[in-house]
Amino acid sequence: MTKTPRWLCAMLVVAVAFTGPLGALAPSPAAAQSSSVAFIGDRPAEDTEPTEADRIGAGFMNVAYVPGKVIMCTVGTAATIGLLLLTFGTAVHAARAVWREGCTGDWLLTPEHVSGKIPLRPEVD
Repeated sequence: MTKTPRWLCAMLVVAVAFTGPLGALAPSPAAAQSSSVAFIGDRPAEDTEPTEADRIGAGFMNVAYVPGKVIMCTVGTAATIGLLLLTFGTAVHAARAVWREGCTGDWLLTPEHVSGKIPLRPEVD
């Protein structure tokens, strides 16, 4: 009888732990297509007027979102400068894409974002 290595057993446990419970959280494409009315939380998507809870939630979410956006923009800017220096300025399009990834889009969450009335713009064209 062969002995199974412990690391292989540990990897199997980790794989089952992450695919089992967390796999149920992701919606299936078939379930998303079968529903004609999308729901945001406990209300239909058509009823997306911001509530007082959305205003409070946006304030709390901005505590993490705004500093995260600043960090991502700073890192993106440094990576852009590094990429331009490394390629002697020939990778302008790639550098622009790296910079746009972190520095464009909405910098502040509003109650309309939280309620779903307007989508969050990760990048501005």
